[in-house]
Amino acid sequence: MWDPFKPKDSIWYCWRLNGAGAYLRKDGEIWRIAFNIIPFYERNHDFRGPDAEEPPESLPVTRTWGPGEEVSLHPYLSAEPYILRVREKVAIAPGQSAYFTAVLPPVVRFESAPETVLAETMPITLPKTWFGPDTMNGEFGHSLTGGILPHNAGQETPPSLFIHGKILIKNSAKTMFELEHFVVYPEPLNIYVYKDRLISDTLELDFFGTDQKTTVGQPKEGDYRLISPGIKSGVGETIARRSVDIIKNITRF
Repeated sequence: MWDPFKPKDSIWYCWRLNGAGAYLRKDGEIWRIAFNIIPFYERNHDFRGPDAEEPPESLPVTRTWGPGEEVSLHPYLSAEPYILRVREKVAIAPGQSAYFTAVLPPVVRFESAPETVLAETMPITLPKTWFGPDTMNGEFGHSLTGGILPHNAGQETPPSLFIHGKILIKNSAKTMFELEHFVVYPEPLNIYVYKDRLISDTLELDFFGTDQKTTVGQPKEGDYRLISPGIKSGVGETIARRSVDIIKNITRF
């Protein structure tokens, strides 16, 4: 699904993306691209491709000039934050820790060469939520109810468009920590392919009363293939730490 693909000229191909779709046709150095974009609640389990298939006539087609014989469909985390909401409030006792899994729909890009983007979109869209300490300092992010789940280390998820990332929360404070919302700033996170699944780095948060320590951990075992690197400019931990700063500042869901 995510490997380079060499299309034949003048044939439409389709990538099935859990109910959404990405269509591509190559005519010499002209790439014709169409996306079928759906809301999150219309998703399904149909994930496959590329297969020879024409797009529906109702979809707008974009023409892009670009050299190259191969094309890749690559997933990326959105540049905007993801606001995740647990379905039931979770309490973590002092001295305890808990693993969670974040399930995030990505942005996808058709690329004819490294860093040569032909087109991009978020094929499975989420509603936008305004959040922040006040209307002057807030921002928009992707709102996803149920996007953070208790983690089962032995759980196998089927191949899909969605990116799965571990979140480890440690409570080193002397009081109970309650989790209802979590905000992921995705800039520092790498994306890997592992057993035909998309996996991100692990976010680790340790709470010390009103203070916290945030780190980003990479997978240490297994055949993880890096396909989308995060921003490694030395500010990754600072960016990730912002996720903690605004947990209690959600203004609207």
